[in-house]
Amino acid sequence: MDFGWRYRDLDFELSEQFTSIVLGMDALYRSTPGTDGEASLEREGLVPINLTSVSSRVYSDWDAVVSDLTDIAATLYRLDDEVRRNYLYQQVGSVRALARWASGASVRFRDMVRHFMYINENPMSDRALTRLHAQLDVQLAACGLSGTLVEKVTAWETARVVPTHQLGSVLRDLLQQAKQRVVDHMFPEVADLEMEPVIVHNVPYSAYCDYVGRKMWINGDLSYTFEALKHLVAHEAFPGHATHMRIREQALHAGQAPADAGLVITNTASSPTFEGIGDNGMTFIDWVEGPDDRAYETYQLLKSICGSKAAHMIHEEGTSDQRVVEFLKIKAFADDVYAASRLRFFKHRLRAPFIYAYWRGYEAVFETFRRVPQGERQRFYDFLYRGMLSADTVRQFV
Repeated sequence: MDFGWRYRDLDFELSEQFTSIVLGMDALYRSTPGTDGEASLEREGLVPINLTSVSSRVYSDWDAVVSDLTDIAATLYRLDDEVRRNYLYQQVGSVRALARWASGASVRFRDMVRHFMYINENPMSDRALTRLHAQLDVQLAACGLSGTLVEKVTAWETARVVPTHQLGSVLRDLLQQAKQRVVDHMFPEVADLEMEPVIVHNVPYSAYCDYVGRKMWINGDLSYTFEALKHLVAHEAFPGHATHMRIREQALHAGQAPADAGLVITNTASSPTFEGIGDNGMTFIDWVEGPDDRAYETYQLLKSICGSKAAHMIHEEGTSDQRVVEFLKIKAFADDVYAASRLRFFKHRLRAPFIYAYWRGYEAVFETFRRVPQGERQRFYDFLYRGMLSADTVRQFV
């Protein structure tokens, strides 16, 4: 199968209809004020990014949205490309489930994870977390640290922390380094893409890619090691979100991709792949350069997995905020500021299940990447960045 993503007229026609519905759905969602008080998340709506020129359908009720999505789903069997067809079955299905939730239907948290994003809704087991702790312990010993795991993590973070007043300059340097690696090894097309770091405060995230504004926002209330900043640059910008959106935008404007390539839709089947690309960014550009980077890979995976488990504890097990914070401190080595920021994210009505997109997306993308021979890597990157994919359909790469 050729993964140059050669679409037929029908692909473009159905995509434009789907995009029009989604934009109308987003407008309807935005017309209802949020109740969580998280302005930085609420202003995203359901569609944080729209790079298309498609006109939005106008809706006054959610039943009409669901009906139109059902009609689109009934036509997808006509698409020739099985990966595109399978992806749209899941993406349209997830948007329809999202519309039902937005209409006021009561949806269990586990069902939100499963039906919005088409991923495994189960949190990682305690035994698996224990194995990751053991792995991190060995890796930190390789960094020259001794003592208990907590002592090693504390000493490591203290030694590697970047002072707040240096965040901007360090990030600018890392952004340029990462971009050059993308230009050299993946996509020369991003050579003119500039992303400017901006420090923000009182937000429920570590970093955020404002692709349209060409900004990488970073939470100045948190502390970061040098390796954490490398990860965030790779995730948010090069070769993560900013790179991903630039490649999709170019394909869209060249008439080489259908309209939905110009959308980012929160909590849908496309979300795990979007985040999985970001979380594999360091690996894609071969930026894991030493024992500290290798330790941070495990540390970051622990934080991602613990985030999913914490959200499950809150929404499925009725665990108190205090116990969730204690869990994050013990299992993810969180401090009070980080734990409080995470809690705000986990308890947001729309974003709560989205935390699963990181870990499950990382899994799907990495499992496929590691079986691709070196000589096939560029074909895989074209498949991954130029098309639209769910966690399931990423695995269909051959």
